[in-house]
Amino acid sequence: MLVGWGILSPLSKQYGWAPGPTGDMLTGARGWILWTALAIMCSDSIISLLPIASNYIARLFWYRNFGEEDIKEDHEVETEDRLVPTEWVKFGTMISVLLGVLLVWVVFGDEGIKPWATLCSFVIGAMLSVLGVRALGETDLNPVSGLGKVAQIFFAWIQPENTVANIVAGGVAEAGATQAAELMQDLKTGYLCHVSPRAQFYSQLIGSVASIIVTTIAYDLYTRAFTIPGPLFPAPSAYIWLSFARLLRDGDLPEKTREFMISSAVVFCLVSIFKLYALHRQHSYAKWIPSGVAFAMGMLNTPSFSIARLLGGILEYTYHKRYGKDGNDVRLVILASGFVLGEGVASIVTLFLKTFGVGVASCWGCGYSICPGC
Repeated sequence: MLVGWGILSPLSKQYGWAPGPTGDMLTGARGWILWTALAIMCSDSIISLLPIASNYIARLFWYRNFGEEDIKEDHEVETEDRLVPTEWVKFGTMISVLLGVLLVWVVFGDEGIKPWATLCSFVIGAMLSVLGVRALGETDLNPVSGLGKVAQIFFAWIQPENTVANIVAGGVAEAGATQAAELMQDLKTGYLCHVSPRAQFYSQLIGSVASIIVTTIAYDLYTRAFTIPGPLFPAPSAYIWLSFARLLRDGDLPEKTREFMISSAVVFCLVSIFKLYALHRQHSYAKWIPSGVAFAMGMLNTPSFSIARLLGGILEYTYHKRYGKDGNDVRLVILASGFVLGEGVASIVTLFLKTFGVGVASCWGCGYSICPGC
């Protein structure tokens, strides 16, 4: 946050590299520092994925040359009636892929993305999901941002100069990797709680179907009440995807961003390599080496978001240092969950009020011609 908003943002404004308003994603400093953040995120993700990918390739080579029985161990502890049958998985995968290809073709048409390209995105998503699951399982971090960019680069090659195809196909591939990793976390939690995998499978299906209706209605309400993207909902990730797709199509970059992207990518490649080395050697200082993805997110998000996370982290650290030394005190987690739930409920109430034309009672506190869009 300090590097992006305290150093790079003023520099880009002072030297005329980003002449627009600071918060503007197209001509302002926020859009300018996005490119540096993107370079950091991609370099860190690629370096972090290398040992996982190499390990997976090595295991695949061993399997092909020495047979499955040499590497496969049966760790299954569940009975057959509590497991999800393999036939269900195969049939469900085939149906969902065909339905996904059809729906993407109906929405975007041949001019947007070819059906065979959408099918390729499902295949790439399946391969990237292996890396996503492994990374999340080992580090609790899912490098989906880097995975999505890998998919975008591939589709810039097979469908060049097609921004829609690049974004859609990359999004499909990233979504597959994201959901696979998140599902792994859910299943691991269920395993620790001795929940039936088949029961979880049913609940996931029910939740997925219900979420289609809920999220569609919620998005429609939000777009009616607020400007998206806008001051209140800038949607920085959407700009990352669009900007990267345009870069792959046109190759044009804002002034002076190329130099900052190359230098920052090199720096964080070295930082990521050093971090991997420290983790492998189990050095105590490894936890203090910054994550490139986290560093980039501090540049992408507004300072209010990063400062709130900093204050929450300090509060959590102080509390556990003084009162939660046993490691089993979850009161602060419950309190934080209440904050999240309270804001979520309030946002829904505000959304409905905004939809029916009920505005704010007063603009007191907003000055200097700055309006957050409430």
